[in-house]
Amino acid sequence: MRKIFLFLLLCMAETISFGADKTVPAPCGHPRLLLGQGEEVPVREAVPKSGIMEEAYSYIKDFSDNLMTEPPLERIMTGRRLLSVSRQALKRVFYLSTMYRLDGDMKYSDRAVQEMVALCRFSDWNPSHFLDVAEMTMAVAIGYDWLFDMMGNEEKELIRTAILEKGLRPSEGQWFFDAENNWNQVCNAGMVFGALAIWEDIPEEAGKMIAKCLASNPISLGSYSEEGCYPEGYSYWGYGTSFQAMLISALESAFGSDLGLMDGQEGFYRSSRFFSMMTTPRHSVYNFFDCGRKQVFEHIQAWMATRTGDPSVLYPELTFHADRGLRINDEDRLFPMFLIAGRDIDFNIVPKPADNYYVCGGLEPLFIYRSGWDSQDDTYLAVKGGRAADSHGHIDIGSFFFESDGVGWAVDLGSQNYNSLESKGVNLWSMDQESQRWDVFRIGAESHNILTVKYKRPIVDVRIPIRETWRSRSRKGAGLPMTPFYGGDLDSCYRKVYLDKRDNLHVEDFLIGGDTRQNLLWTMCTEAEARILGPSAIELRKDGKVRILRLKTRHYASPRIWPTTPRHDYDEENPGSCLVGFEIKNVQPHEKVSIKVSLVR
Repeated sequence: MRKIFLFLLLCMAETISFGADKTVPAPCGHPRLLLGQGEEVPVREAVPKSGIMEEAYSYIKDFSDNLMTEPPLERIMTGRRLLSVSRQALKRVFYLSTMYRLDGDMKYSDRAVQEMVALCRFSDWNPSHFLDVAEMTMAVAIGYDWLFDMMGNEEKELIRTAILEKGLRPSEGQWFFDAENNWNQVCNAGMVFGALAIWEDIPEEAGKMIAKCLASNPISLGSYSEEGCYPEGYSYWGYGTSFQAMLISALESAFGSDLGLMDGQEGFYRSSRFFSMMTTPRHSVYNFFDCGRKQVFEHIQAWMATRTGDPSVLYPELTFHADRGLRINDEDRLFPMFLIAGRDIDFNIVPKPADNYYVCGGLEPLFIYRSGWDSQDDTYLAVKGGRAADSHGHIDIGSFFFESDGVGWAVDLGSQNYNSLESKGVNLWSMDQESQRWDVFRIGAESHNILTVKYKRPIVDVRIPIRETWRSRSRKGAGLPMTPFYGGDLDSCYRKVYLDKRDNLHVEDFLIGGDTRQNLLWTMCTEAEARILGPSAIELRKDGKVRILRLKTRHYASPRIWPTTPRHDYDEENPGSCLVGFEIKNVQPHEKVSIKVSLVR
């Protein structure tokens, strides 16, 4: 508290009040976002002390140097979005501004100002899709704050006006203030950055904006479970959580504290453990919902490591770096935060995680097990509950993801580019039971590792918990009460997914038929080549490894292999994958059926 008091005293902060529960102090002078005056020095000094810091610095420098011959960005829409331009704007301005702060070379500040001037002359920043505005506002705010003394009065006036008229004011009435998902985090962060950047010119309006964002942001923080499970999955954790970290850091640098925003939000910080467990031994990811399939270097785990005091959350990122190099997403516009957080980390003594299990409740309950942390041949099993109609959801409730011996035996196809669907007229964002969203092959029930009633869509608006878990040498897995998922087509269904002591996979479904006779489909998406061996066995072969999928049931069933080729003109190709499974035929009304499928060496 004494440190915060002295910080505010030195800044001569004049408190601006907007009611008893909404008081925002005035921030310090420029620069005030992320790095105060002189705080670039320890970052600069930390770079040569670690190979990965040197590599990160070189990546930012090379990108910035290559921009010198590139024209400034133009306002080019992709479908209904300007987002790709906004993301490139944030990357360009943040990287260039970082290089100026670290090197002091005016070529970087001049190029950043040139970019900002071009951005601020856009007709607007596309407020109809407000993520575009938020990221553009953050871009220009960072450049304005960090390069304040490098700009002329006309440039400052242009940028200030754009932040206000194209960034802050268009937020009025936007839905993100009440959102529980990543939009809340990204958009509130952008608005806080914009308000802090131009505070001196509009102190009352800026203070009201920050107070509004501080009231709104906890709505999204509530989506993290107590254990840290993030409901939108791997890719969106990187998106929402990294912007949340930017928001927290900006408040701290400007005010000396987060103004109480993160009080009681331990689940947010625990989510760093969730994220580390989403990566698999062979540098894939458990990509449930609208997420990509491949691991990327997630820089924000360095920030998380400093906040949680647990450097082991960085271990999967560093093993990925050791095996694949510093591969980061082309759109990773916030990567300079790795240098800022990395100044406080000794990358030579990062321990491996102590636990091989992760279990969480919340909106999307999960069970995850991995046999180790050092070999791409280690075993990985994930089992999922939850609800399909959640943000970015798929019909994957009760699904599983299984990797062993370096092979993705049971995988998820993941996301499809949104514009490729929207441009074909697909109604992608309705979550109703009859929504066209569920007809998209990668999203619907057909492509996932679940049991379905043939020709029947499972119920998308029911939430399935994980009822029991096992963590012994002889059994590692989870059990889920699946009955509501089938909407009355089955009287009951309970699913168990587990590994035995040899890490063979077993999936057991115990069910009672509904009022009418049904055929059931047991499906699994795999990266292996498949061939039918007999009435109850399918051989899977990949990279010289072989496993047999065996069915055990007293009911009549037949093996099936389906291609994952597009079903509609809007579906993308799915090379290197197929669907395998069994059709269980003529389940009689109210008949008890036991189905056990094992994947064995």
